Amino acid sequence: MSELERLEAALGECREMIREAHAATKDLRAAVREAKQEVRDLATDEVAAHLQGEVSRQLAELGERTREAVTAATQKVISEFDRFGESLLGKEAYWQKASGRRAAARPDTDVVPPGILPAGDNG
Repeated sequence: MSELERLEAALGECREMIREAHAATKDLRAAVREAKQEVRDLATDEVAAHLQGEVSRQLAELGERTREAVTAATQKVISEFDRFGESLLGKEAYWQKASGRRAAARPDTDVVPPGILPAGDNG
């Protein structure tokens, strides 16, 4: 084999190795793209799971606070109705203690508004 033939054979082998290197590079780039996509998918799933957990936690907390507020409001309404009922039964002067407001003067039930005459006083 001559020197020229040997160089041409070496050149052919080099070209083949270059083709194989290009193919390997292409395969590696595809593998890197797939890996990046998998990482994005995993990160998205992880973020979604974290968000779901946080939303669930905050909803539970809000539910508890809402239940407490509703219970307190219900108790206040029941207490006000009880006090009003007691005032109707003569046990408490409701208008003096209602909801912690300042004591109001008891309404004068003996006063007749102007223009309204008692029965039989039609002149």
